[in-house]
Amino acid sequence: MHDNIRTRALAEYIAGAGFDALPKEVVEHTKLLVLDSLGVGIFGTGLPWCERLRATAQAMEAPGRIQVWCTPLRFSAPTAAMINATAVHGFELDDVGPGGHNGSVTLSSALAAGQHRGGISGKEVIAAIVTGIETAARVNNSVGRVPHEGIGFHNPGLMGTFASVASAAAALRLDADQVVHALGHAGQQAASLMFTHHGGMGKRLLAGQAARAGTFGALLAENGFTNADNVFEAEYGGFCAAHTGNRQPPAYDLTQITKDLGKTWHTADVRFKMWASRIPNHGSLEAIKELRRQHPLPPAEIKEVRIRLGKGYHQNVAWAYTPTTITSAQLNLYFVAAIMLLENDVFVDQFTEEKIRDPKVLELIERISITRDPALDGTGSAEGNPLEVELKDGTVLSAWGRARGAKDRPIPREDVLEKFRKVTAKRLTRAAQDEIISCCDRLETLADATSLVDLLKTR
Repeated sequence: MHDNIRTRALAEYIAGAGFDALPKEVVEHTKLLVLDSLGVGIFGTGLPWCERLRATAQAMEAPGRIQVWCTPLRFSAPTAAMINATAVHGFELDDVGPGGHNGSVTLSSALAAGQHRGGISGKEVIAAIVTGIETAARVNNSVGRVPHEGIGFHNPGLMGTFASVASAAAALRLDADQVVHALGHAGQQAASLMFTHHGGMGKRLLAGQAARAGTFGALLAENGFTNADNVFEAEYGGFCAAHTGNRQPPAYDLTQITKDLGKTWHTADVRFKMWASRIPNHGSLEAIKELRRQHPLPPAEIKEVRIRLGKGYHQNVAWAYTPTTITSAQLNLYFVAAIMLLENDVFVDQFTEEKIRDPKVLELIERISITRDPALDGTGSAEGNPLEVELKDGTVLSAWGRARGAKDRPIPREDVLEKFRKVTAKRLTRAAQDEIISCCDRLETLADATSLVDLLKTR
């Protein structure tokens, strides 16, 4: 018997999702997510890879109707979503949470689809973002961490496509039949490989490609382009089967696709990043920060730094460091641990062509040891990992580091606002920053939320 029960039920949720059903705390967290995404997106538009992406789009596509943030450029909805999402994800500063990097793919897709439709209210933007996050979180839960750890895919590139298509579908007001096909289009396009972490600009495009694919998939469905209706259930070549290696017995759980829809809100678990680095590195950075409360840790006094990680994180961030690109340095735990010990921060100023090759950094890296601890296999940033610093006088300092942002370690709103001001300081006046903050604070009152984009012009 042909089975598409889960795909159909998820499509009905996406088609029927709206603002009024959202808990107040979810709405407030989503508005803060919008502000954070806009801030890092404004910063990202000035980065070399974003400039090259815009130039490529200009060379291959005629002007369209959808705005590219911080520029006078306009393209089609999928291309604009791709460019804007790439800017948000452009420097490892965007949020992380259930399903991946959520603001980049949901906000860019919702605004692009909304502009394509002719306008979208603030309430609709919030609902579209939440719908995208809730969708991606459940698709992610259905396959566990298998694609991320065992095969070599970059999880946000996979799940981000579903976040994007759900947000775009909600913004376009697709009906359930159309959303079924849109989900199929998303599954067909979902992809991203971990090899991009080791050089070039490819890693910067992962959120962008997901946003482009999801927005394109929703527009295809709106225009009657159909797909198979069982993207999750198909036993051969379906998303869940293929991305868990077609194992027998199956390594996926289809019940997770629709579990507690409208009851449990994964959006509340979205975390804001205070370090410009991959989330698997954050536990170690927090451990160093904690140890600095006990001891100043002058690098000259350090004999050895010992870090332990589970298998997945060890694969992802603990490869032997070789200076290649800023991208690779941001993702590599040897580098970010060393620069944290040297400069007590891992933000924008810590990543320059000079610093990723600095002899002081390379010498300190030689004293850092990162090993896999099987006892930590399957754990993530919420559980954290241990770090020890042995000083030359024999003193051993140890801490267990956990990434900030979990429900028991929330990042205060004030910190997110400070980060917004910090990353936009070179592009926006204080008054312009205040205007964007105010607009996000009252987002649900806006009749047309695409006015947000007009506020992103450099002032």
